[in-house]
Amino acid sequence: MAGFNQAKRVVVGIDGSPASEEALDWAAAEARIRGAVLEVDHVWSLPNLGYGGFVAQIDDFEKDAMDLLDKVTGEARKRFPDLTIEANLLEGPPAPALIVRGKKADLLVVGSRGHGGFAGLMLGSVSQQLVHHAEFPIVVVHPSKS
Repeated sequence: MAGFNQAKRVVVGIDGSPASEEALDWAAAEARIRGAVLEVDHVWSLPNLGYGGFVAQIDDFEKDAMDLLDKVTGEARKRFPDLTIEANLLEGPPAPALIVRGKKADLLVVGSRGHGGFAGLMLGSVSQQLVHHAEFPIVVVHPSKS
């Protein structure tokens, strides 16, 4: 297909958790081997606030997400100066958003445990959703045994 996947690209989904840090390291090593661009994606969405109490501004959630992405990407650029690193802030449920990005990549990488909490137990983890629904290569990085 002309125009499809012209540049080699490894996408990594991050959420600030230790598991996503390990996924980023793995994805960076793979991008280096492949001579690929490393795309760091962070997906944010409004939390289910339930009822009553303090309601933050939508902009606050987006700003926090952008701050996290900037921090992680800045650290990655220092640690992996030989890589071309791009960053994307995406809004919505993580698995569907990462599936869209993964379709445009050679490989999608995520950690096996993130900031899922109780919602993750109820809905299934992002990595589990990706493995079941993605129709492209995906790697789920499990925590190292340290």
